[in-house]
Amino acid sequence: MTAETINYISPNNVSEKAIASSKMPGGKYKPKDKKKEQKLLSIDFYSDTIVLCPKTWSTSPATMVRDISQTRFKHVAYERSHCKGRTVASQVKKLAKYKLTMNQRGTSGTFSTSSLLYYHFSRYFDTATIIPVAIYRDMDRNAHRDRVTRAGARRTSRGMIARGWNYLNSAEKNPNIYRPKRELFTSDGNIYGVLLRGKGARYGAEINGARKRRWGSPQNEEFQETAPYWALRTNKPLLEAMATGRRRTRSTVRKATGTVSNLQMFYWMRELTEIVLFDYIFSQQDRVGNIDYRWAWYWKKEGKVKSLWQPGKHSRRQSASLVPPDEIKDFSPILIQRTCLNDNDAGARVPYANFSKRTGMLSKLRHFSAKTYTKLIELNSDLQDEGPIYQYLHENFILDSGQHKQIVRNTQMATDILKDICLLDNLHFDLDNPKDFFLTGLPEERFLDCIAP
Repeated sequence: MTAETINYISPNNVSEKAIASSKMPGGKYKPKDKKKEQKLLSIDFYSDTIVLCPKTWSTSPATMVRDISQTRFKHVAYERSHCKGRTVASQVKKLAKYKLTMNQRGTSGTFSTSSLLYYHFSRYFDTATIIPVAIYRDMDRNAHRDRVTRAGARRTSRGMIARGWNYLNSAEKNPNIYRPKRELFTSDGNIYGVLLRGKGARYGAEINGARKRRWGSPQNEEFQETAPYWALRTNKPLLEAMATGRRRTRSTVRKATGTVSNLQMFYWMRELTEIVLFDYIFSQQDRVGNIDYRWAWYWKKEGKVKSLWQPGKHSRRQSASLVPPDEIKDFSPILIQRTCLNDNDAGARVPYANFSKRTGMLSKLRHFSAKTYTKLIELNSDLQDEGPIYQYLHENFILDSGQHKQIVRNTQMATDILKDICLLDNLHFDLDNPKDFFLTGLPEERFLDCIAP
């Protein structure tokens, strides 16, 4: 499918574009992906019902896009007096987040193109991990500065978030001070970034790790000490590996994890292998602490597995009080966390620290999906031969030659690592078909040709 573009005009008579990229060759896109792209494309920043608010929490600047059509708020008054935090009135709808690139001294590293890469590559790999739809959006920099950036700079006073807003404020006045300029500004002087909307709440120590060590490699090493990660590192049949993973966790992680089902462990293990692979390929430097989840009910009915999302955000402790909806309670459903990867904006730039690579995350894996492995071999072959995906990477993402080459090189290295483990007969291909696993309680291990599966 070809790219779709919607054009907008700012009050300053500046042309803007919203673009849903063409689909990645070999990708599996669902109808709901198209619907979500259409919703993002249709957001007119200058509508009287749309307000833009600066994100003033965490570490990186962004614009929170909200719909006030069901309220009595007035557009200008809301942006002046009500854009002051995460909480919004019940009638105000959170539409999207508008993420820009920011990589200057003392700021938190963000690169908007990275979120687009994660979205489209997740559809190529058909991941179990939930990664949100994202589209390209540029905007009149003066309009953004007037409505968002100056307020962001005014309402933050310290830390990386304040430095980010201050740099953005200066750069929107004079784009030539930002380096490299092409990562934040279009050739005609607009700012650009991505629009996306992720769902979920932040995992605790059960997946993000205890986070007691300092940021960087130590915290990424600690990330590999959760129950599912220990299971992935255990060269035993799947059920034994799961049991080992539960035993090996330390007190903080064990307390956060609690007693979880084998289905929960299966999904966690599968999702972690995808996260590690993607972060390796895209040189992600800020993963630990940025993994989210949603609760879902799973049950068996007439020999098939059914599922239903549980509304709301609930911690693992709170989940104990959740009861299944009346329509499914007779099927004895179980509640599990499904992993959402919403924060993917610190990848793809060459200067970023690739902690998946630095801490040997891939080389420690002993369990993997046969489907993911096969898709990786195909991807690597295409990139090395400069095939359709190689060309797609050139044509659909704003990457310089170094960034493009890094993705190609990292894919080759990731492939070589997993091939070597496979050739040593140390890689169990037993993480496919989680629903079949739920039905039988028994893992299915496949045996692949490591070179040409």
